[in-house]
Amino acid sequence: MTQPVADLVLDQVGHTYRTAGAPPVEALAPTSLTISAGEFVALVGHSGCGKSTLLEIVAGLRPPTTGRVLLGGAEIVGPGRRRGVVFQQSSSLLPWRTVAGNVALGPEIQKVPAAERAALVARELERVGLAEFADRKVYELSGGMQQRTQIARALAADPDVLLLDEPFSALDTFTRELLQEELRRIWKETGKTVLFVTHSVEEATLLATRVVLFSPRPGRVISDERIDFTRRDVSLKELRADPAVVAFAAALREAIGDLTADVAPGVTKHRHRLRGRP
Repeated sequence: MTQPVADLVLDQVGHTYRTAGAPPVEALAPTSLTISAGEFVALVGHSGCGKSTLLEIVAGLRPPTTGRVLLGGAEIVGPGRRRGVVFQQSSSLLPWRTVAGNVALGPEIQKVPAAERAALVARELERVGLAEFADRKVYELSGGMQQRTQIARALAADPDVLLLDEPFSALDTFTRELLQEELRRIWKETGKTVLFVTHSVEEATLLATRVVLFSPRPGRVISDERIDFTRRDVSLKELRADPAVVAFAAALREAIGDLTADVAPGVTKHRHRLRGRP
């Protein structure tokens, strides 16, 4: 598995949805961000603020209305193997395939030789704790196990950037916390660049090395904070009780609460400096 070496650059990326017979809706105002290789960046904000739209643009699943996205200096113009995507729902998994068959999809498309592909699939299933379920159909798995399958499938293609769109939001609390710990471990093991959309303030605080807060529609960057909690050599359970973590999460929650849907374009007085930083 290669180590990521390329920065991800968003240069004035914006998106406006247009539907026949309806006024255009600007979901994402022109946004510029530079994400260094190996960072874990969480995007947070109200529903409809353009977080998922931005993720889809980076994935190459939706073209930007304005601006461009560069990965290692090359412009993204469509889906590609350098970006792996994990969706909120597991409906993207192929129900007629086994767990191993789903994980093998990327390497198959890349025409990886069969023996090498089998070893790759086995490694990723072992990484996410699904080795003993390799021959099961995905519909036989729990929701949490299906999300593990999605993560393994994304990793099997060996992308530079891992894109996750609220991957744990539909799970029960116990499973969510378990997979948060697993994702943190995988990120530390692989050094992948991660772009992570979540509505959970705690999740962003615990997992990310950087939290980007967006305003309500059209989404604009209100705050961009670097944090280091997840790099500490302690469990997430211990981090949840850390006063600095609690303080940052509270400040982030307050910042989101302070934002209102009628913030005028160009307003900067709401640009928060989050309290409780490490």
